[in-house]
Amino acid sequence: MSEAETLSVELTKAFIRLIAKHTGIKIRERDRGNLIQKIFLRMKALKILYPEIYYKVLASSTIYSYIEWQKFIAILTNTESYFFRDKGQFNLLRNQILPEIIKRKQNHKSIRICSAGCSTGDEPYSIAILLKELIPNIEEWHVLILGLDINKEALKKAREGIYTAWSLRSLDAKTIQKYFINFNNNYYLDEQIIKMVNFQYTNLVKDLFIHPYSDFRDMDLVICRNVFIYFEPTVIAKILEKFYHTLQPLGYLITGHTELCNQNLSNFHTKVFPESLVYIKK
Repeated sequence: MSEAETLSVELTKAFIRLIAKHTGIKIRERDRGNLIQKIFLRMKALKILYPEIYYKVLASSTIYSYIEWQKFIAILTNTESYFFRDKGQFNLLRNQILPEIIKRKQNHKSIRICSAGCSTGDEPYSIAILLKELIPNIEEWHVLILGLDINKEALKKAREGIYTAWSLRSLDAKTIQKYFINFNNNYYLDEQIIKMVNFQYTNLVKDLFIHPYSDFRDMDLVICRNVFIYFEPTVIAKILEKFYHTLQPLGYLITGHTELCNQNLSNFHTKVFPESLVYIKK
């Protein structure tokens, strides 16, 4: 970082507070240098000379600010993901949780699942593949798989369903052959799987989930992994409350292994499996 590309301590803290307020993301001390680089990257793109002006752009309530937040979030958030990430949790889904949900919903033939913080779609598409494998007559079911993320660039890639070999690194050759077409070193996901997932831009911190037109309701399963690690405990508590209200009674919540430490989980039964902790709405 050049000498010109530095921020005062006060302005850096102001950016950090603004980011937390808008997205819930906490910037750690060790990440401040990286944040400053990203701020100046966006300033150069916008031909803004002074960071104070860029701060005012983000802090304003204008369409210009809204558009810029989308660009800033795209470089601010981590989009690292891959298919069937965390084999233990996916084995738990395949062998116990999804079969239990399928059995419970056999009469109504309706399943509602959400992947919150879905990034480029690897996780919700992995769920779609599992359901395709577990339900022989899936065309007779009403299946909603909802992928939510704050990064619009990641969501755009998710809707395309085109991946590199790196995203498929945990899949066996048989699964890749069955659900992907390899062309010019890219892997194109089967169109049937793509159609099973609906992607939506969502700010987990600021958006209200429960309203008459929301798809994010009556969920059988909410998966939110490797997301809470970026949030302050108070923000996690607010999102957890939202998840509680979007789940059906006995609905499942799965997070990263230690992401809900020290949180009030009195609204949930905590079930311990060898592969993971699982939270069930009372």
